[in-house]
This record gives sequence, C-alpha cells and structure tokens, in this order.
Amino acid sequence: MSTWTSKIALMAASLALAACQMSDGGAGAAMLSRFTDPPPARMGVAQGSVIVAGPKGFCIDRDVSQDTGGATALTVLSACRGLGAGMFTPMPAHPAVLTAAVASKGRLIEVEGAAPALTAYFASARGRAALSRSGKAETVAVQESFAEDGAFLLHLSDRAPFSWGAVEPDYWRALLQAGGRMVTVSVLSLPDAPLDRDEGLALLREFIASLRNATAKAAKPGA
Repeated sequence: MSTWTSKIALMAASLALAACQMSDGGAGAAMLSRFTDPPPARMGVAQGSVIVAGPKGFCIDRDVSQDTGGATALTVLSACRGLGAGMFTPMPAHPAVLTAAVASKGRLIEVEGAAPALTAYFASARGRAALSRSGKAETVAVQESFAEDGAFLLHLSDRAPFSWGAVEPDYWRALLQAGGRMVTVSVLSLPDAPLDRDEGLALLREFIASLRNATAKAAKPGA
C-alpha cells in the first residue's frame, strides 16, 4: 500500500469510527444539557467550528448528542415534534435519524482526489470493520460509493445494533469538509417508515447542504 493510500485509509478509519467511539461515551465526552425550551434546529459544536443543521422538521436531540469541548463532537437529529417541539412545528418530509460526527483538527483530506483510495479502503475488510457499529467487518456490506460535490457518499448496510434505537440496516453516509474539519454525516431509516434508496440519498444531500450552508453563514463577519 502506498504512503498516500495508507494516509487516506487512516483518515477514513478515524472518520468512520468517530460516531461509534463517541456513542460509547469516549473519554472527555459530555452530553449536551437538556433545557426546558424547545429543541434547537441547529447547534454549533467543536467550539463553533461546525454548525449542525438538518433539513426542515429535524432538531437536535440534546439527550444523546455529545461535544468534547472543541476536539470532536457527535450530534444526533430526529423529528422536532418527537423531541418536544410544539404541535405546529413542521414534520420532516421523511422521518429518519440523522447523525453528524466532527473529527479533530488537522485531519483534512481533499475528498474528490481521495475517492479512489476511499473506495478501495471501504471495500476492504479493514474498512468495513471501521464502518461497522460493532467493529466487525462481517456486519457491513457496501452497496455503492462515489464522490459528489466535494463529499464521498456511501450506501451500505450494517446489521449491528444502533445505539439509539431500532433502525433499518440500509443507510447512507458521507464524508466531507466543513468549517475546517472533516465531518461524517449519516441518514438512518426507521423500521416504521423505511426510506428507499433514492429517498435516503435525497435526504442525505439535503442534510449536507443544510450543514454546509449553516456553517458557511456562521463564518461570515457579522453573521
């Protein structure tokens, strides 16, 4: 394996593992405090370097989202109404669970150029183990992967349990840059409202756009 490919593999592994490590309560992880006001539609994490915002109807679940005070962060989103928002709050067009994991500083890759190495890595047993919620390659099957608009998208299935409830095995994930950090986002389908392939992909694209737009807007002077 070349030095460049090895570097990409290590980066991909760290990003893929970020959500799994934090969901297990990694060292220094702190749960975001629960307040009496409605759940927020967006939230700054990793010292405000990334603003996580989901598509219309999605809010931050502060009971399970985690921020290590600037190093890394994991944010979980679901339907605002289910998190205590008012009955007049819009519902998502497609109910789902969304996650966004922010990696530590200094771990940037140019995703488009790295796409061939990422494809090869995640097709390997080592890469599938990194993607697995249990750390076991045999639970994961990668159905497709491709680069698009500065992000690397993965359509995969994982039979391992999800930390925050029941979800369908098939889901979408993407690696991208935002706010000077590498971020991995996921769209997980619910058993009582399963998303087909195109619905999941469309929701993933919406999530990426929402997160990028919110982060870019916050970075502008006077924002």
